[in-house]
Amino acid sequence: MDGHSATAVTVVKAFAILDFLAQRAGSAVSLAEVAAHIGTSKSTAHRYLTTLEELGVVERDNNDRFQLGPKLIELAGVLLAEHDLRRESEPFLIDLASSTQETVHLAVPSGNEVVYLAKVESPHPIRMASRIGARMPMYSTALGKAILAYLPTERVQEIIDAGIPSRTPYTVSSAEALRVELEQVRARGFALDDQENELGVRCVGAPIFDYSGEVVGAISVSGPAHRLSREMLLKLGPLVRETALKVSRRLGYPVSERQAHDVVEVRQ
Repeated sequence: MDGHSATAVTVVKAFAILDFLAQRAGSAVSLAEVAAHIGTSKSTAHRYLTTLEELGVVERDNNDRFQLGPKLIELAGVLLAEHDLRRESEPFLIDLASSTQETVHLAVPSGNEVVYLAKVESPHPIRMASRIGARMPMYSTALGKAILAYLPTERVQEIIDAGIPSRTPYTVSSAEALRVELEQVRARGFALDDQENELGVRCVGAPIFDYSGEVVGAISVSGPAHRLSREMLLKLGPLVRETALKVSRRLGYPVSERQAHDVVEVRQ
């Protein structure tokens, strides 16, 4: 058997194990049961299980029995959240782009970055060169800062510790200055990118929350600096925030009538 065939068999066996554990969800299974199910020796099954355990997709209990691990829950959660988020956001993204005549993005957090999940183009001939699937730093973008402001303190510290180098002369690359800005984001409900990620581009973004109140993404309006002044960003902020809140409500985020009213009041 050549290397390619051996790898293919390994992948098939690994997925057979995961499928077997899924079928037995709620009750951990023994090494012998796994070996019998995939038709291999106990030593081979143990090798597969050990690798899957190291990856976090399988976990072992104190009785040396196996079940699905938390990594699978995380991966499934990301897939479902992104699928729902994009679908639920689409009409609001289109409306926002129509209202502002600028490019609108939807992004989700991924590690220390944000990933563009959807984009509605501006009708202007000069527009954003971004693409769906592109990744950008969290600390230097309006989308990222809108998310970062609502992450746990320890997670924010991890991102800062990983490095926040200047991408332009305007990037907020001091840990203390970034924390102050995140406080401002929480106060007014939206974040600004004043040519901090890319020279000549300004953006305003607001967070999206799910039913549990966890921040799961953000929406932004972006455009060339000659069309979007800082003053214009501040004027657009409440509209972006209101749009993000509408998406959050579609995801089950509990918002009182008072909160819904307050969302259009800018706190500067």
